[in-house]
Amino acid sequence: MATYVVSDVHGQYDLLIEGLNRIDFSDDDYLWCLGDAIDRGPDGIKILQYIMENDNMDLILGNHEFMMLNSVDESGKPLCNGHDSLLWSAFNGGDVTFENYKTLSEDERISLLSWMKSSYVLKILAIGEHPYCLTHSYYKETCENKTYSELSYKDVWNITWSSIWRDDYETHAMDIYPQYDYTFIVGHVPVQRIRRWIDNEVDWNTLKSYHYENVINIDGGCSMGPTPDVNNGIIILRLEDMTEYPIAM
Repeated sequence: MATYVVSDVHGQYDLLIEGLNRIDFSDDDYLWCLGDAIDRGPDGIKILQYIMENDNMDLILGNHEFMMLNSVDESGKPLCNGHDSLLWSAFNGGDVTFENYKTLSEDERISLLSWMKSSYVLKILAIGEHPYCLTHSYYKETCENKTYSELSYKDVWNITWSSIWRDDYETHAMDIYPQYDYTFIVGHVPVQRIRRWIDNEVDWNTLKSYHYENVINIDGGCSMGPTPDVNNGIIILRLEDMTEYPIAM
């Protein structure tokens, strides 16, 4: 049995399936998707349903799932009337996801929303004797192993939106993570952007994870879509031996 993590697939269902085939993913393995399965790309709802329907897959909520939950009608009606609806549909690629969401039956929409609300925001895993913290981006000790339904709007916002690699949201110092014994596996900010704009690396365009202290970022840049001058895709990481599998778009 192997434990895999992937993040920020952003509606690229075919790319996810290609990655699962590449790693010979089986019923004995487990996959954690660290949020942002939806939006921008065409098949976000299809990805959510695929994860929901497989007992050996699970979702950690990202900021895009968070926006969706606070945008669509809570009763399952095909409406986008929540207080994050403009932020989601107009500015973050949620329009394509909502169009697919509306094609579901009301029972399917209710089932999907219920499952999303029961998903973790922070999850602590032990692989052997090594502890991992799986989160879309940020960390708060009191939110460990808590689901969306168990947390406040503010807590979920901070965990899914805040980042040490973004200056547009309130963050703490870069040393927030090293004070904990976990290895943090995160996404949210594409590794190419970190290497290019923050670290000024010459080799910024390689599709591989980014390491900082005890943090590993595996956002391969699917949010940017197929871009001629950027090597975007997904990065699947196997936790048992830290082998990673880059699958380019």
